[in-house]
Amino acid sequence: MGKVIVVGGSAGAVQALSNLLKGLPADLSAPVLAVIHIGEEQNLLAQVLQRSCALPVSSPSDAEPLVPGHVYIAAPNRHLMVREGCVMSTNGPRENRHRPAVDALFRSAARAFRSDVVGVILSGALDDGVAGCLAIQARGGTIVVQDPSDAQNPDMPSNVLRALEAEYLLPVSKIPPLLAHLARNGEAVIKEKKSAKDCSALSEDETMPIIEPFTYTCPECGGSVAKIENGNVEQFRCNVGHIFTSETFSSAASHALERALWTALQRLNEQRSIQEHLSKRASDETLKRRYSENAAAAAEDMKLLHGILLRL
Repeated sequence: MGKVIVVGGSAGAVQALSNLLKGLPADLSAPVLAVIHIGEEQNLLAQVLQRSCALPVSSPSDAEPLVPGHVYIAAPNRHLMVREGCVMSTNGPRENRHRPAVDALFRSAARAFRSDVVGVILSGALDDGVAGCLAIQARGGTIVVQDPSDAQNPDMPSNVLRALEAEYLLPVSKIPPLLAHLARNGEAVIKEKKSAKDCSALSEDETMPIIEPFTYTCPECGGSVAKIENGNVEQFRCNVGHIFTSETFSSAASHALERALWTALQRLNEQRSIQEHLSKRASDETLKRRYSENAAAAAEDMKLLHGILLRL
């Protein structure tokens, strides 16, 4: 395959994406990965889109090899990412108040495939996707934007056009033949196809990166804390006046952490109880199984969190 195609949209983008996929050929030589903001609850978006698409459409749960001629739709409440020839869903922090986020997908694709990425922005509100398009373009990739006059909601396309000069500005009906043409050009993007085992190991190794905090927070009130140095004396003061020496600050932060973990344990216990209650009341077997699985997951998380508390 010569390209990796990533697509992002929000309000009005489901119909636009459906029309785009409908126009793609069955022998498309590139994978297509799409993020649409449609909430964080379970949905049937992949199944709905499959009705209008000649290519197979799915929402990956575990990491799997990236395959040309396949459409990957972000799962609810999970970022869709690519890494080392694999596609995966991750439960990272929200970006632009969204999970999945367009920027997260576009940025990961730009890092992995650089100039071989084609980013497509469809109808949508606000500006998720702007930073991702900049990342793609900075690495030599190609940006395609749905003409705002053709979009149900022109904000996302318009915001991208204000931030950069897109290579292509088209109504959605003319985007599929362009993507097919771009996919036919260039050398193979993935030199060595990953196996399911390779991607599984990659998924298990995927951990949340450690990000250095911009500032500390007050253990008493949660406000931001500034460090005050006077000779060899170091103190920490928050914006309402709580002051700590270094040793006191460390001790207070440890106590605040313990309180937060006990609160989290309480919330998990409530979640377990609620899901068990819903499971008992559910008449539909699919719902009953889902609630039972949620309750079991909460119980398992409680065990892990309790083990952390015992080590404090």
